[in-house]
Amino acid sequence: MQTTVMVGEKPNVASKLAQALGNYSIEENHGVKNYIVETDDEKIIIAPAVGHIFNLEQTSEGWDYPVFEVDWAPTFETSDSADYMKKYYRNLRDQCEKADEYINACDFDLEGSVIGDRVIKELGTTDESRIRRMKFSTLTPSDLEEAFDNLEDFDKGMTEAGLTRHILDFYYGINVSRALMQAVRENDRYKTLSTGRVQGPALNFLAEREREIQEFEPDPYWEIFLHNSEFRAKFHDDGDERIWEEEVADGIFSEIEGEDEAEVSNIKINNYSHKPPVPFNLTGLQKEASSQFNINPKTTQSIAQDLYEDSLISYPRTESQKLPPKIGYKNILNKLKNQENYTEKAKKVLKKDKSDNLYTKQGKKEDDAHPAIYPTGQNPGNLSKNERKVYDLIVKRFFAVFGKPAKRQSLTMTLEVNGYTFNAKSKVTKKRNWFDLYDPYVKVEEAELPELEEGEKLPVDEFEQAEKETQPPRRFSQTSIVSELEKRNLGTKATRAQVVDRLYDREFIKDDPIVVTDLGLTIAETLEEYSPEIVSEELTREFEERMESIKNQEESKEEALERARDELGETLRNFKEQEKEIGAKLVRAIDKYRDQKRKLGPCDRDDCDGTLQIIRTDNGRFVGCTEYDDCENTYPLPNNGEVTSQGEICDECGTPKIHVSRKSGNNYEMCIDPDCSTKDDW
Repeated sequence: MQTTVMVGEKPNVASKLAQALGNYSIEENHGVKNYIVETDDEKIIIAPAVGHIFNLEQTSEGWDYPVFEVDWAPTFETSDSADYMKKYYRNLRDQCEKADEYINACDFDLEGSVIGDRVIKELGTTDESRIRRMKFSTLTPSDLEEAFDNLEDFDKGMTEAGLTRHILDFYYGINVSRALMQAVRENDRYKTLSTGRVQGPALNFLAEREREIQEFEPDPYWEIFLHNSEFRAKFHDDGDERIWEEEVADGIFSEIEGEDEAEVSNIKINNYSHKPPVPFNLTGLQKEASSQFNINPKTTQSIAQDLYEDSLISYPRTESQKLPPKIGYKNILNKLKNQENYTEKAKKVLKKDKSDNLYTKQGKKEDDAHPAIYPTGQNPGNLSKNERKVYDLIVKRFFAVFGKPAKRQSLTMTLEVNGYTFNAKSKVTKKRNWFDLYDPYVKVEEAELPELEEGEKLPVDEFEQAEKETQPPRRFSQTSIVSELEKRNLGTKATRAQVVDRLYDREFIKDDPIVVTDLGLTIAETLEEYSPEIVSEELTREFEERMESIKNQEESKEEALERARDELGETLRNFKEQEKEIGAKLVRAIDKYRDQKRKLGPCDRDDCDGTLQIIRTDNGRFVGCTEYDDCENTYPLPNNGEVTSQGEICDECGTPKIHVSRKSGNNYEMCIDPDCSTKDDW
């Protein structure tokens, strides 16, 4: 009897694979459940991984750079936090030793290919003719069964591309991060710094935007408004609504200020169609979840992954905005119809099939591994509040892409007063169509003007002159930066949110919308000055294109890695020659940033000119005054969490406010006065 070992990416996925394949038994080994499916001529052992069982580590000695000698090792040997993986590693080792054939049943993407490949080749066989691949986009029994019945050959291109990406990320991450930290050490300081193949370019263009904002000088302008009891119209001159000279604005206002009526001189009506939205890819889902629920991209991605593993949605880490008919539109809609919350909307879509064939609005982006995100129709059990929100959003977007275009009307009305013209605009929905399928997530302007005719006079309540000024470029939000990374072809759908998260962890950026810290600006400026290749978007995109070539087996992994070693090696040698100078610049920024985090503001004692700051001693930490010899003003600090200055003063007690970050994620803000009335309910 042939023994086949099937590697699932996680324990719950292995369980779903077993349920899809039919009758199975369970055998435990090292405390890990294996699922055994037997036929007359084959024994299938479904053994779970738990993410990346293997990871890269340096094989040469020392902490110097550049280092390109790397190999794969069990993750629990390279990470102190991965001890829980030991039992999964030992179990997979034992099962792979029994195998005649292997099936990689991890997620069908670069990561899943690498996870399964490393397990099989490190613990089993390197003979690729003995390895097959399962390709599926949902964890429903029918899709898994179909994938098993149609096993594919070993996915060499995808696996090689995934391995190349891991090694490239290791090369760039470890070497450039070490170079930065070594430069700091050369100047007698220590600070954990990091950058990477995508992180560097991402920080660089965030820093460019930050500098644009800081250097922006606003220009004043004026606007004049006509107020009617039902609407407001804005002055315009040859399409320009802004008046750039105060004297001109004052002159116009003085000529119309006393007028009490306006004449309708022109009415333009435009009837148009508002097309349905395209299906969600991961970035689209992250963007909409942020807009609708204020959920950040990393959290949305995590929620979507959980919904996928619960068989409720298709694979979320996809670039595709297309839903092919082969997913079975009617079957999914009929399943959704049986869910109480979606019965009526599902019926509306299915009713369309009686007069028109079901078709969806398709987007432009494609992914050769997976379709756009869609609900499977499986009935959800108990979902958390945010899981329910994201699931509902996905279901209703699925309905909406089947809808007919909404019918909208825009109306522009021109009013004349003493020869000056004002425009009033409105947009209204005449026929909702897909809006009804996507409610309550439709966000469109609805403002209706009264029915008027050209030449008609209408009363003016008042005129208003407003002074304004031009605004700097908008800051990126956590969501818009992920979209920007996608637009610039930096990173992957699975890693973009993680890159942004790492920039926060390293304190290179803060807040949302994103502010680049002085430390982040200095890191970006230093790399751009001394090693522009490290922050080059073009180089990063070029490597992405090379990995696509590897995936299509048009180029080899070895060629791409050799080129990376040559280019990065030269960059790092140049960096090392200027290490002391670079480090001095970084240290100034590090010291300044630490000082900013430590200092809270002026001492609140009337007779003291000192500054309150966070003081750490062997016995703990507290807030004290820089004039400690003459001023004994102190405040206690919380025992747990990282404390930093909030840069604000409490409205109630006038003491500085601090931000407390805790590992649990339950962060909070407070003033430092323990007797402040804001703490009465604590």
